[in-house]
Amino acid sequence: MTKNMLPKRREEYKTLFSKYLNIEAITKDMKESLVKNFTADELKALADFYETPIGKSALKKMYTYDAEMMPKLKAELLKAQEKANQEK
Repeated sequence: MTKNMLPKRREEYKTLFSKYLNIEAITKDMKESLVKNFTADELKALADFYETPIGKSALKKMYTYDAEMMPKLKAELLKAQEKANQEK
């Protein structure tokens, strides 16, 4: 999320974000969603994969991918919203 911010602003944002983010709530929600959407065998397979060298490499790259794609996705969503608002 902070990849496109200036370095000083990035650190301020990370500090504030970490201060106010409810990690326990997010962790609880993530676990509930994982159990709801995956079988135990699927979760084990995913965990096994992410323990492999290639899985660790892929996971590390996923964070960079997300940081790169989220601003682009947000921009496209805003464009779509603007177009939808113009049709009203």
